[in-house]
Amino acid sequence: MNITINHNKFSQAIRTVERIVGKTVSLPILSAVLLRADHGQLKLSATNLEMGVQAWVSAKVDTEGSLAIPARVLSEFISTVTDEKVTLTTEKDILTLSSDHFKTQILGIKPDEFPIIPSVNEGATISIDSSVLCLVLGSVVDAASTLESRPELAGVCMQFNGKKLTCAATDSFRLSERSVPAEGSPMKQIIIPRATAQEVFRLASNTSEPIRITASETQISFKSADFELVSRLIDGHYPDYKRVIPEKLASSASVARTDLEQNVRMASIFTSSVADLRLSVDSAMLHVLAKNSDRGEMASHCPAKLTGGSFDVTVNYHYILDGIKALNTERVVIGFSGPGTPLVMRGEGASDQVYVIMPLRTP
Repeated sequence: MNITINHNKFSQAIRTVERIVGKTVSLPILSAVLLRADHGQLKLSATNLEMGVQAWVSAKVDTEGSLAIPARVLSEFISTVTDEKVTLTTEKDILTLSSDHFKTQILGIKPDEFPIIPSVNEGATISIDSSVLCLVLGSVVDAASTLESRPELAGVCMQFNGKKLTCAATDSFRLSERSVPAEGSPMKQIIIPRATAQEVFRLASNTSEPIRITASETQISFKSADFELVSRLIDGHYPDYKRVIPEKLASSASVARTDLEQNVRMASIFTSSVADLRLSVDSAMLHVLAKNSDRGEMASHCPAKLTGGSFDVTVNYHYILDGIKALNTERVVIGFSGPGTPLVMRGEGASDQVYVIMPLRTP
């Protein structure tokens, strides 16, 4: 290999792939990034065997070639470089990086030891704007379970009817669902791992290019002009989460999003070990109350527009804050259908999103 590449673009490509580099000590190759130069570009690949990411950078390729390089060493070194262009050459298993001001050598690993990242060329295909994909994944991924005891809950449920992409996630304590417009062929319900959804969100946040989603029976691909991520799908059936969303509400309160967030954050300092926060709504006010036997107690209120009767409910404040984060409207509507039933949060005037929280039992 003998190529010359723009330093900033090379550095960006390294950041794109390095986050999913494997940490398995028994397989050192998973801690490496595969560099492959051909057809006027440098392709960088990384995998942890659960998912793989590839990024492309245009380069002046004098000699094609490939070599796997320890990701951490390469990333740390490139982050210190200030030159506009960097030359990469390989001889046997050694990568030499040089410019007018430096020359360094990094010991590599034979490229044929690097795992093959599969291609997903057949299956249902969706085209979606990167900002829209960020919006839908960012709204739901925090609600996915972090536990592996129920694998299907440790992921994001996706389904596409040909016009609308719907994503949902739940850990059985709260649920978030959002729908956004997209184009493509209908896709049956699939489950992508939580880590995959988080990584796709990060990658999509750093590009303005549209993203093409292709799903087969066992794998899914997210591809743009800058990168491609391929991941396994979670095998299983996602629970019928629609059943827990109350169809009718006895009461609802509309409150300014910033007021709700400020009051919840203030009260959260005084919650107990179970993070319990009490919300009480009357004709014109939302009251937020918290009490801790070791710290003290706190009560605050903010204006609210109530429809229906007053209500009182205790919930985990973390879930309220996550719900506020997921909703991006100026006002939030909190719905209540009766004691012991889930609390429903929606953006005022928004019908494409719902956030549901199970209440806490109080003595």
